[in-house]
Amino acid sequence: MPPFEPARLVSRPVFILAPIRSGSTLLRCLLNSHPAVLAPHELHLRYLDVDIGSEYTDLAMGTLGWSRAELRHMLWDRILHRQLQASGRAVVVDKSPSNTFIVDELRACWPEARFIRLRRHPAAIAASIVAADDGRDLAAAVEHVLRVAALIDERTDLDGAAVVRYEDLTADPAKVCAELCEFLGIPADPRMVDYGRHDHGPFVYGIGDWSERIRSGRVQPPARVPHPCPAALHELCERWGYPVAAEPVESPMRTVG
Repeated sequence: MPPFEPARLVSRPVFILAPIRSGSTLLRCLLNSHPAVLAPHELHLRYLDVDIGSEYTDLAMGTLGWSRAELRHMLWDRILHRQLQASGRAVVVDKSPSNTFIVDELRACWPEARFIRLRRHPAAIAASIVAADDGRDLAAAVEHVLRVAALIDERTDLDGAAVVRYEDLTADPAKVCAELCEFLGIPADPRMVDYGRHDHGPFVYGIGDWSERIRSGRVQPPARVPHPCPAALHELCERWGYPVAAEPVESPMRTVG
């Protein structure tokens, strides 16, 4: 049998790569406010699997040329496609933070997948993690930021991935949204900024931000960067272009590759 070549129902999904508490819920709400973009709550595809319950089923699927991994990918693809079909939109974006850990598998499933790297001042991310009060202290928050940032930054093979800074998104959402529309190949829509006028589903713990800030429906200035910045984050701040102890500086969205 010739090698299996997967035919996907969704050819170019978009995935946001960022540590938790980086502003990805705001970004997905702005994107979801575009009539051509579906950006639902976190889908957590990393933990969505299939189970082959018998050796005969394994034999049957293998005879068709479908491994367990391919069956898993078919399930993922069908979920995204069904949601797109129901919404009547053209582009789907998933913001699940755990996508950072399965980039290779996402690309195996969708070879033409696109990626957005979302950045925020590392000290602000860590402070937001602690403030979320889900059991992490500052040391654990810093460790998470460093671990996820390293995974994202080591990906030098994501040609054309967009880089968005949360501080720029909140300072000039219309500009950043227009740049993202260009990246996605769709016309800019000024209505995206007023995300509170659109339905984005529930804001609940476990599938995105649940704070009053996101529920307000308004893009708000970010909280001030805490001082002092944890020493362990200094190198990452420099790598991402953030000052260690100052207000974030503005920079335009760019693409990598």
